[in-house]
Amino acid sequence: MANSLSFLWMLVQTIFALVLVCGLAYLIFRVILPRLAVNYGANNMVRVVDRIGLDARKSLFVIEVAGKWMLVASSESGVQLISELDPASAKIAEEEILKNRQLPPGNGFGKSFADKLNEVISRKQGGK
Repeated sequence: MANSLSFLWMLVQTIFALVLVCGLAYLIFRVILPRLAVNYGANNMVRVVDRIGLDARKSLFVIEVAGKWMLVASSESGVQLISELDPASAKIAEEEILKNRQLPPGNGFGKSFADKLNEVISRKQGGK
């Protein structure tokens, strides 16, 4: 009888600990982290319009800062301004790229991970 009560008490403690951990995880991910996260919305002064990786540690960025468009290079040695772009031409080019990608305007990086994953899965299922 004592063994079964001891086992039952350990089971209750384990379930309580599991509920406590799940509650803390929920609190952290749903309440605390969203309040700490920086909002990268349209109200920011700096927007990364596009990025292309040249190498593992080198990239080119097209950024818009307070209405100015710039082509910037990033590498181990730092960040360098390559050129300032014409805002009207850059905006037209961005709209054309987004139209070709079939994305809504304002999303300069491309499709979400979920969209790309669905494409890969559908390609693999179509190939079988």
